[in-house]
Amino acid sequence: MTDVQHLQALLAQCAAQRESALEELYRLASPHLYALARRMLRDPAAAEDVLQECFLSIWRQAGQYRPEQSQPMTWMTRIVRNRCIDRLRRPGLEVPDPDDALTLAFADESPGPLARLAASREGSRLAGCVGELDGPQRVAIAMAFFDDLAHPDIAARLDAPLGTVKSWIRRGLQRLKRCME
Repeated sequence: MTDVQHLQALLAQCAAQRESALEELYRLASPHLYALARRMLRDPAAAEDVLQECFLSIWRQAGQYRPEQSQPMTWMTRIVRNRCIDRLRRPGLEVPDPDDALTLAFADESPGPLARLAASREGSRLAGCVGELDGPQRVAIAMAFFDDLAHPDIAARLDAPLGTVKSWIRRGLQRLKRCME
């Protein structure tokens, strides 16, 4: 049995309310899901809270999982990502990373797009302007330009209406233009 098939079987067992299946699913999937929550939230305690909430959702919604629509990890990752985005949308909950310690902990050796952007003087100004954007605008613009995602893909990942995502990007770009002038 492949890992995917094993995870699918565990989700089916969770749908049948087998607690031992949830324990094994947690053991197998939580490291990846926690790392995602920690990267998004930048706060270990918040990431743990979100992970706990997400596994309760996975337990309750396991019967809704459809293997023909997505892989098990993709389905669970979407639950975690959406819960993190919901948490970040709440005012005052985004944790700053002023010394970039968390960012550096997950960075690889090659400079990423933000590092290359900040290397130039204009890039530094732009990075400052990006930091002034609202959370959803900043996330949507980053996904569009740094991850090279199309608007429908961004809407799917953020679980937001396509028109809303387009508005976030358009308004965010307008704010960036004004800030750079």
